[in-house]
Amino acid sequence: MNINSTSPLLPRANDDDADATSTTRAVAGGQPAGNTATPGQQTTRERKMILTYLEFYSGVGGWGYALEAACRSLSASFVYDEAAASKRPRVAVSPPEPDEGGVTTQASARLLAAFDHSDLCNGVFQHNHKDIGKRCKPRQTPIERLSLDELEQYDATVWCLSPPCQPHTRQHSNQHRERDDPRSSSFLHLCDLLIEMDEDMLPNLLLLENVVGFEQNWAVADDCGRDDMGSFTLWRKVLCDRQYETAHFHLDPTDVGIPNNRPRHYTVAFRRGRSLRRRLSGGRSNEIHSFTRIEGLEKLFARETLDKPPIIHDERSLSRLCSTSEPTRIEAFLDPALSPASLEQLRIPKKIRESSGAWCFDIVTPEQRRSSCFTHSYGKFIRGTGSILYTGPVAANDCEGDALPRAELFELADPKDRAYDESWSKRINWEEDMRYLSGTEIARLFGFPVDCASDGPTAMRSFEFPSTCTMKQQWKLLGNSINVIVASTVAYVGVTLLCNED
Repeated sequence: MNINSTSPLLPRANDDDADATSTTRAVAGGQPAGNTATPGQQTTRERKMILTYLEFYSGVGGWGYALEAACRSLSASFVYDEAAASKRPRVAVSPPEPDEGGVTTQASARLLAAFDHSDLCNGVFQHNHKDIGKRCKPRQTPIERLSLDELEQYDATVWCLSPPCQPHTRQHSNQHRERDDPRSSSFLHLCDLLIEMDEDMLPNLLLLENVVGFEQNWAVADDCGRDDMGSFTLWRKVLCDRQYETAHFHLDPTDVGIPNNRPRHYTVAFRRGRSLRRRLSGGRSNEIHSFTRIEGLEKLFARETLDKPPIIHDERSLSRLCSTSEPTRIEAFLDPALSPASLEQLRIPKKIRESSGAWCFDIVTPEQRRSSCFTHSYGKFIRGTGSILYTGPVAANDCEGDALPRAELFELADPKDRAYDESWSKRINWEEDMRYLSGTEIARLFGFPVDCASDGPTAMRSFEFPSTCTMKQQWKLLGNSINVIVASTVAYVGVTLLCNED
């Protein structure tokens, strides 16, 4: 089952999802055919399974979209759009088969609360969660001030976390002292609360994303106390002490067919226990309906032990879920039409393009199949902040008289292989042929469903920026976000294993 997608088909959040209910439908050939069965049709019962979740460091809501996409892939409750799939990859799975009792399970995710201190992030989050009432407004209470009682009262099945990455980035000069960074305090506090939490109140699934490098300081001395442990070591200790089955991954969007480099560390940890049955059934039943197993996933998970280095899996471990083909061309992610006003916002300012550092730009063309990592400094700085787009004509004839396509005009080069050249940009028409990517274009590269329909029987929760959000603000928000498709892949792994009891 391949769940990679650049614009996942997501279920629309609804307050009615608060109850786990059963409905009856008739199916013929595996497809829904109404509420009453006719001769030759098989009558099945459809049960809703609700995964309640908390989203910490919620930003614009990437983890929520990822969890919803994973649930939608599990239950396969959508219409496959062949026309759209021909342009860019989408989720494509078969309708769920009923179990021996004639029951199919429809999984969905229900947000209980989100937490983020940023007014800008919360405005976008709320804009895209209008239909779920008060829960659409993230709490701005500092995470490090949340109490154990508060979090236990939510009784959430899933916790989604994207702690601040700055203490662990390569640019940070004191990575070995990341615990002393004030931006680490909220995550350390959540670790402490997980240690203290009553066993029946613990989340059954933990999904964490951070930069590659988060896992670097794992070593623990025999006499090392809690206060001497790095963030990742303390995180592993929590998972060990609370008996979570755990797997760590290093994944990149190119692994799921998306032409963007954004390698990230992911942790997936699950524990079952009595609370899982109570939560997934809404308190009405002790039944848990299994989903199709993907062979080999269980072998990736184990109990953490601090006397051994962590095992970090890559895309080869998830070959059944990751793309086996080369990434899609960038042109599939571009806006179909940009107004003159929008294009003007995306032009490279003369001051920047004429600076001595402009030769460090990562330049891509619509035909290429990769782009560099976009950061919150995109549009502000040059090196290492994200690619810009060349849309000009093909190059002049080469020495052998053959025309060079655009894709061969500006090849991305590793920084160490670049050399300064004063004349490198003389043949570029900066006003017409070079621009930044728009916020919606980057959002597509990040897997957000910006093109999804918002009405109709197969409606999905689409993503958009409020009209008040400027282009620079969109770049900043996305630079701090997760890739929804990669995150949905690891979420799918976690939910599948969580719900398939041995």
